[in-house]
Parts: sequence; structure tokens; C-alpha cells
Amino acid sequence: MFKLSLPRTLSRNLCALMAACLLVACHKPAPAPLPARVALWEISDTSGPRGWMLGTVHALPAGLAWRRPAIDHALAASDRLVLEIAQPLDGNVAGVALARLAYTPGLPPPSRRVAMKYRDALAKAYKTLHLTDAQFENEESWAVALQIAAIGGQKDGMDPASGVEPQLRKLIGDKPVEGLETLDGQFGIFDSLPPRAQQTLLEQIAVETADERDDDADMVKLWLRGDDLGIARESQTGFLADPQLHQALLTGRNAAWAGKIDAMLKDGATPFIAVGAAHVSGSDGLPTLLQSKGWQVRRIQ
Repeated sequence: MFKLSLPRTLSRNLCALMAACLLVACHKPAPAPLPARVALWEISDTSGPRGWMLGTVHALPAGLAWRRPAIDHALAASDRLVLEIAQPLDGNVAGVALARLAYTPGLPPPSRRVAMKYRDALAKAYKTLHLTDAQFENEESWAVALQIAAIGGQKDGMDPASGVEPQLRKLIGDKPVEGLETLDGQFGIFDSLPPRAQQTLLEQIAVETADERDDDADMVKLWLRGDDLGIARESQTGFLADPQLHQALLTGRNAAWAGKIDAMLKDGATPFIAVGAAHVSGSDGLPTLLQSKGWQVRRIQ
């Protein structure tokens, strides 16, 4: 989450399932239509196709068209939908889950937890989003960071209800929906971050939010045209450039998910897997990890 053009949205995509559902997002018109080439992968073995994988954006402008026939065909051929979290997002449930982990009595205000050089950025972010330290009393830094990111997404019109996952839930019909993680587990990843990593997360979200340029559209354009290489480059920047945060939020989770998907496929499932776009890009992305487990993985054009 630096002042670069794309990490802001990428970081929101990583955090949206944990935080964006805490808020009621506003709406703004979708950007001008682009030919949708959202990246889709086919997972196969010698017997033929065994599953499909899609990178998603968890919160999108309302009305954005992203589907293409190959995605619909893969959904129809699958026997289940596999998401990061199985349960539909609910603000009340998310709020309770956050509250279970987010509070530590006696914490200094967030503005005192960031390094001096980031305090002006946090103050500007507060002003932009009409927030104050008092609203985050005794909340741990990771929780403050997620909420600021979610409120920033709300301000920019990125709507979780218009994200890919709610649409896939409707399209999959009466087939089962499974999750690779739970909401508590996702919040727990942040809660287990060491203090320095939490501080970095908060500092970079402050910097990003203080920069009021609308960078979300750029990330959505990358995703719409299926530019997984561009997404992979961005997953090395912003707060994800921090080794601890990259390991906790991407590399470690991808490794765990790859093991679950591998077991699912070996058990005979034909899943349609949809996870955040950063998780299916780069050398530590799910397509590469599944290839290392012996599966054939190819992009469907």
C-alpha cells in the first residue's frame, strides 16, 4: 500500500474478505466496458480436465461486466465452488469475529504507534475518511489498518456486494460451496502478525489512503485483461514488499491452499476455485504450486 498506482487495490483485494463486509459500501458508475479476459486456469491430469481456477477481485464497482463464456462453461462443468471463505459475507458476523481478536486494553492511540514520518499521512487519511484515533481505542494495529482500508474502499465506490464471489454464489446454483479458510482464520492471520509487521501494515495503509488518486480502476483493468504478470509485479510492492507480510498474507496461505486443493482433486472432486487475483499469479501462486504437485495447469484463452 504505497503511493504507487496499484498496490492499494491489490492490498484491498487481499483484505476485502476480512474487512470490507464490516461496512455498507456506496456505489458509483462502473468504468467504461473493456473486453473481459479475466484469467482462468484449467487443472488437468492424463484423464482430462479436473478443475478450474479463477483470480478474483473481492470488491468491484457496481455493474462491471467481467464474465466470459469460458468461465460460464467451467462453472457448469464443476461439481462445487471453492472460495477463500465458504459462508456469505455478513457485516454483523464479521464485526463479531473482528471484536474477538482486535482489542488489547491499554494500547496507545494509533497515531502514536506509527513512525514519526508516517504521522502526517495517518492524519490526512483520518481527515479524508472522517476518522479519529478515538474511534480505534484499544484496537490492535492490524484491525485499524483493515478498517481504514475498508472505509477507503467504500469511499472509492468499491462494493463487496458487486465483487466476484457473490456473483459466483448465484451462478453455481445448488452445488455446494466450500472454503479454504474461515473468517476467524483470516482475521487470525492478521492477529498473529508481530507488532512490527502490524505497524508496517498500518503505516502503508495510511500512506495509500492519504493519496486520494483513484488507483482502483487501474487494478481492475489489469484484472479484466488477464494480466497476471502485471498483478504478480504489484504483489511484490506496497506492504507486500515486507517479507513478513508477504509470507503471512500470500506465500504461506498459498502453500496451505495448494495442499487442500491437491487433496480435493485426488479425492475425485472437480472444483471451480475462485480466490483473490494475487493468489494465482507469480512464482508462489497457486498455478505454479499445483504444477509442482504434478497437475497440468494451463491458461484458458
